[in-house]
Amino acid sequence: MTQIARPGACEVCTAYWVTGVGRFVTLGESPARMAEIWRCRVCGAYWQVGDFDRPKVIRADDARSALPDLDVIEATLGVDFPQAPPLPPAP
Repeated sequence: MTQIARPGACEVCTAYWVTGVGRFVTLGESPARMAEIWRCRVCGAYWQVGDFDRPKVIRADDARSALPDLDVIEATLGVDFPQAPPLPPAP
């Protein structure tokens, strides 16, 4: 099998953008970023999904910056997310 996963994400959530099959939870909207923040139930990766940009994997700190009440949102959902995979250092 060819690996199609993006750095910091699993094959399931990366393939979603091709297949439409995935296990995401929408955590909220960030008006400042004009995007929604999603999280994969399989690997725990955070995704920024915007109207004017391609979906991209973001760090947990970036997700918290976009949604300051992220910890409360996740606790309210009651989903046991796995630890997000590490992203490579920014260039």
